[in-house]
Amino acid sequence: MQNSRLPVLLEDGSSLDWSEARYSVEVTLRRRGAAVNHRLADAAGLQALIDGGCAEWATEVRCPRTLLSRHTTGVSPQQDVTWSEHEVAGDVYLVPGLVAVRDARLPDSLGLSGDIWPAAAEVVFPRGWWLAKGEVRSVKPLLVSLVRFALGPELGPGEMAVEEASDGPDPYFQVKLASDLHDGRLHDRDIQIAGLIAAFGRLPRSSLRADGGGHAESQVAGRLRAEFESRSIPDWDDEENFDPAHAATAWEPFRIEAESDHDDE
Repeated sequence: MQNSRLPVLLEDGSSLDWSEARYSVEVTLRRRGAAVNHRLADAAGLQALIDGGCAEWATEVRCPRTLLSRHTTGVSPQQDVTWSEHEVAGDVYLVPGLVAVRDARLPDSLGLSGDIWPAAAEVVFPRGWWLAKGEVRSVKPLLVSLVRFALGPELGPGEMAVEEASDGPDPYFQVKLASDLHDGRLHDRDIQIAGLIAAFGRLPRSSLRADGGGHAESQVAGRLRAEFESRSIPDWDDEENFDPAHAATAWEPFRIEAESDHDDE
């Protein structure tokens, strides 16, 4: 009796299709992108499909709000996946895995569980089938993790203040805005960059500092250090050379409107 479905190797190990094969993936988030490193173990059948040009590594970028769905594919298990700020809005997700790039037959059901897939069964994967699939990963922008804005009712008109909130596993800086700023200019880019500069100014004396900081080894600290290093910007442990304003605006620069935007107004 022919099986009515096709096998898939899941990252969480819940699939019983494969007797010993394992799939894992490491995703390192970057600014508007990610480095994806796929790994297969004890999966001779899937490796044969890769070697035969029938399968490639794939990472899908999804953004429900903008309806973005784009696949980056290739033969290398190391992938760089990117998107632009104009392509996404709100939540962004990554789906990594291994996909069939043409109709392919698994040689002799190699590696499949004999209890579910008898050796004599013919297993043919159609083009586009996920042969291995990782868990869906939510891409939470680092700045969203690091800086959060809130109403500061105690502040006078036009005022801003910042404090670290590190009572949980993920440290962040809370930027408080006076009610006039919060209600009228919360989403203005200049206000948000000003808040980022203020938060960066707190880094040398924060829980993210290497010398005694309780969150020095946190994921947020690691990602932030990697971002600074990629831009050749001294990080906050080099307090003498660390410039919060430069660091913040190198990451999120102010936008200069063209003069023509204001002509004839």
